[in-house]
Amino acid sequence: MGNEEILFKTLDKLLMRMYKYSTTLGPWGVYVWIIIYLGYGYSARGFVVKPNKIDEFEHQNVCNSCYEDIYVSEYDPTIDSYNVYINKSVEPMKKNSKKIKELIRNIEILGIDTYDKVRNRYLDSKNHSKLLIYFKRDKKANNEIIYKEIGRSFIFGQYIPDRGSKYGEQPVFGFISLKGSKTNIYSRKIELNFPKYFRFNFTIYR
Repeated sequence: MGNEEILFKTLDKLLMRMYKYSTTLGPWGVYVWIIIYLGYGYSARGFVVKPNKIDEFEHQNVCNSCYEDIYVSEYDPTIDSYNVYINKSVEPMKKNSKKIKELIRNIEILGIDTYDKVRNRYLDSKNHSKLLIYFKRDKKANNEIIYKEIGRSFIFGQYIPDRGSKYGEQPVFGFISLKGSKTNIYSRKIELNFPKYFRFNFTIYR
């Protein structure tokens, strides 16, 4: 199995874990983000859109009050110590804390593993500040429909143009889920679209 195939299998696993994380959170998991801050070891943060704020979030350019922190975590490789602190005021975090903690840790490990593979294959610099993992599911679609669409999608990666030093942290490489279809039966052209019922992004920042 080649290095690129291993990378995309790791991304497929990461996508499925984000799907499980999202659905385990129920109404709190329609929009989920996990940020991993890179360093010696790492720290991470997860946040969501509050269920009662989803409509407002979808119809406004800015809605700072729409977000809710789910957890923070930190890993110290010096003593192989990992700690995760969850927001117990969010009902699913209180009811399913053990399962969600396991999902969070697994997502973070897969995120770091994906980053290492991308850096070794595509990126010259090792000076990266964070990883951003995003998953969104259609609030009106049932989980079976979303799961089937994930199975029919593929992940596409690309470099992101440099916007200049004045912009601070900048994305340098990203992956997104897409789906494709032939535009007509006599053409070899493929039309690429976003999946209808979910979105998945994995982005590396300098």
